[in-house]
Amino acid sequence: MAATLSLMKTNDGALLYQERKGSTACQKTYVYQKSAKTFIPVTVDEKGRNTVSIKDHIGEWLKDVFLPRGYPESVSPDYLQYQMWDTIQAYCSSIAGALSLQATLTGLGVGEEAATPLAATLTWLLKDGSGMVASIAFAHWRGSQLDCNSKQWRLFADVANDLGHLLKLLGPLLPVPFLAVMCVSAVMMALVGVAGGGTRAALTSHQARRDNMADVSAKDGSQETVVNLIALFTSLTILPIITSSFMLTWMTFVLCVVFHLLANYWAVRAVKMESLNRPRLLYVLHHWFTGAAVPGIEETNLSEPLLFGAAFIPNYFPYGFRTMLGCSFHWALECCRSNEDVMTLYSSTMDTFTQENYLLCTSLKRRQIYIIYRPGITAQEELEAVFMAYLYVLNSNHISEGSQLSAEYVAEGLSTTAPDMEVLTIVKRHAQKIFPTFLQNLQEKGWLPDKLHMAAAEWRLL
Repeated sequence: MAATLSLMKTNDGALLYQERKGSTACQKTYVYQKSAKTFIPVTVDEKGRNTVSIKDHIGEWLKDVFLPRGYPESVSPDYLQYQMWDTIQAYCSSIAGALSLQATLTGLGVGEEAATPLAATLTWLLKDGSGMVASIAFAHWRGSQLDCNSKQWRLFADVANDLGHLLKLLGPLLPVPFLAVMCVSAVMMALVGVAGGGTRAALTSHQARRDNMADVSAKDGSQETVVNLIALFTSLTILPIITSSFMLTWMTFVLCVVFHLLANYWAVRAVKMESLNRPRLLYVLHHWFTGAAVPGIEETNLSEPLLFGAAFIPNYFPYGFRTMLGCSFHWALECCRSNEDVMTLYSSTMDTFTQENYLLCTSLKRRQIYIIYRPGITAQEELEAVFMAYLYVLNSNHISEGSQLSAEYVAEGLSTTAPDMEVLTIVKRHAQKIFPTFLQNLQEKGWLPDKLHMAAAEWRLL
């Protein structure tokens, strides 16, 4: 119990102390009793009224059971709003799952004389096998993206969850073998397991503020269990009524899916992350270069795209430039050289970035930027490399198309006839002059520049 304590004396000289549990309303007073030679709790005030009500006891008990210890200081400020929407979506998902379960049992032949336990068992085993293979494949394909774009992949998991339930509900009506429907549905549910579990871990890491990830995760599990219990009793009550009507069943399912998706959207929209992934960093860079001010955490998170693009095509910078981070140096040299010998590009690149733990290879013609890392690169150096790439994009577009760019961000000495490496060298010098100011502005706004989620590849130039 984290408590604040103060010693004092009453008007009649009795010694007492008070303590409070964290910042909660749970406060207790103890007075020294000479006859007992100890401090005893005071439960009534000077008018004889009980100061600790049953409501207070119940409220504290519920808080201890379902909220992380030390709430609200032990979690992020967006915790309560996120959990509220998460509770609503879990309830709707449970109701939809109950409806799809009934359709699944119908498709397996429950209640039909021709159905055999062996056929149902084989169908179930093949369904599980399909899900296992899908979970391994998806984790390999997009596992590294779950940390970087946790909000987007969380929504993806919810859409996949509803599609899985929809397939189960449609299964008995489709003119295809029910086994195929079950296998496809299992694949969707496997994606839910991988994407949902991975993003839940990322969100828990954001919410835990006292190295209490396990406590936050455990209490989240308790909240979800209670919601599922409530949904269970709801299903037991309404299923016998609504399943007797085809129209009522589908209306209930559609309503649950709609509220489920809306609640999930507002849940992830409520999350205000202080770390920088690619969409948030691009938004910050855009506003800093156009307004010379770093936007706040809440504004940036509210502007982060959740539905399209950010999780699936995260490599694009302004003006159609494509930027690859942590890529192979060989690949970068082959892609960026034009008519010149690759050794010329290699030498000029190494000469330009002799003191840095990163290198940039660029091709203005192809609108491509490759950022190569050396071993031991820090998060701040990675941020500086992306900052430099962004400034290169702005200056390249400025000299090639004459776009308006504030004079303080235009690198001096550029021309439309200068080769790519000469432009990059000039931009590099200018970027390193203004980057410390940008970094300071980031920290002043509460951003964590040492916590980057940029989904860089693992190649390192030795």
